[in-house]
Amino acid sequence: MAEAEETKSLKIETVAEGNGGGGGGQENRNFGGNRRGGRGGGRYNSNRGGGPGGHRGFDRSEGNQGGGGMRRGGGRGGFRGGRGGDGDQGVDGDGNRRPMDRILEKINTLQGPTYELPPVDTTEKKFNGRNRLYVGNIGSEVTEEDLTELFKSYGETAELFVNKDKNFGFIKLDFHSNAEKAKQELDGSLLKGRNLKIRFAPNIATIKLKNLTPQVTNELVHYAFSPFGEIEKVQVLVDERGKPTGEGLVHFAKKFSAATAIKKCQDGCYFLTSSLQPVIVEGYELVEDIDGYSDKNINKKHHEFMSERERPPRLAHPNSFEYEYGQKWKVLYEHHQQKEDALKKELQLEKEKLVAQMAYAKYEHETEMLRNQLRARELDKERQKKEWEMKERMVEEERLRQEELMRRSQADMVSNQDDIRRRQQENNLFMQAHNLDSLLDQQEQAYDQPPSYSSENSGHISGGAVDMVLYCLIDFMKNFVYCNHWGLKKKLVQMVT
Repeated sequence: MAEAEETKSLKIETVAEGNGGGGGGQENRNFGGNRRGGRGGGRYNSNRGGGPGGHRGFDRSEGNQGGGGMRRGGGRGGFRGGRGGDGDQGVDGDGNRRPMDRILEKINTLQGPTYELPPVDTTEKKFNGRNRLYVGNIGSEVTEEDLTELFKSYGETAELFVNKDKNFGFIKLDFHSNAEKAKQELDGSLLKGRNLKIRFAPNIATIKLKNLTPQVTNELVHYAFSPFGEIEKVQVLVDERGKPTGEGLVHFAKKFSAATAIKKCQDGCYFLTSSLQPVIVEGYELVEDIDGYSDKNINKKHHEFMSERERPPRLAHPNSFEYEYGQKWKVLYEHHQQKEDALKKELQLEKEKLVAQMAYAKYEHETEMLRNQLRARELDKERQKKEWEMKERMVEEERLRQEELMRRSQADMVSNQDDIRRRQQENNLFMQAHNLDSLLDQQEQAYDQPPSYSSENSGHISGGAVDMVLYCLIDFMKNFVYCNHWGLKKKLVQMVT
């Protein structure tokens, strides 16, 4: 009973060491950065003081001293932490994007197929979460320097924490082998009048994966969860025959990474393969204690210890009182095993049924997508056909318009040529009429003058002049028929008559 209380105290103290003031909002108190600051820090909040609300909440996820809220609250917290303040949503204290957004960007950069993945580095990382020791039953006079001096012979130390009020502390060693050696040799040792209780501290930066398909390996899990933060170790659990059990463990370097992975995978569906079987992510407190439960850890003064340990191990005689109740306990465990087996079979049948439904639904979904693609192509083809027909009509209309313009242009040219020709003919007729008028004037003048020559010469001259007048008159009459100018016709007729 006392040991159970001590174990519960260890868990509470482990969480209390990580508690601080609350940054964080209503949606997720652990991370900070929403509209209202959360209450005192939870498991993944800062070590001391009230974490800031609003857009500085993420900066305090791993820990140190929380600051004040952006608008109100945010004092320095104790075990429960102060109240974070209100703040703006979406950016951190420097005005940058939230860590959630950066994680989503990293997840979106993951590319497939994942046939060939780089091997996982199995080298132990220095000061990882599995090397953290819990030191209990220390005196109030013990200082951090005393613990450092106690553990320095087992390797390098880091992240030392001492709670003098509750008489416990934590210390992290460089490698796991050194931590195991320190635990084995220092557990129960005396420090300033008190026997120390040294155990491995629960690693709360570890998450447990469930519902993994048989094709998921360590490399794929490491590749899928690396966007959430630095990973120390990855394990896909197998049974005694080396076959995967569908579960796995991911050990992160920081508690914030584990909390972020849990939140994102629980809020949404995270698929590791083409299968529509999402990974189930839960928090997991890994406690490495290979020594088991020793007599030195039990309270031998407790009355239950005295009553149960007063008789030695024995086989009950048949038909005895002990034998009867022993059989009842065995029947109870058999019923429990039967119900557990029946539940496992039922769960397996439901899984197979869900897999069959998933395969059929996937086939239907892909078929519908192909139908939609075909329908979209037909619509696109029809649209292109209409565009081509419209372009052909526009080209034909343009061709007809150009032909009409050419016809009009040619008609205008012919009309202009006719006008020019007509004007030329009118000009020629006018000149001929003018010349004829001049000749007639000269002839009239010749008739009006007195004769100065002989009759022979006079008759010769008169005959030549008459011939010239007749020639001009014949040429004028040939061209007169082409003259359409009424005023000119009238004038010429008067001149001829």
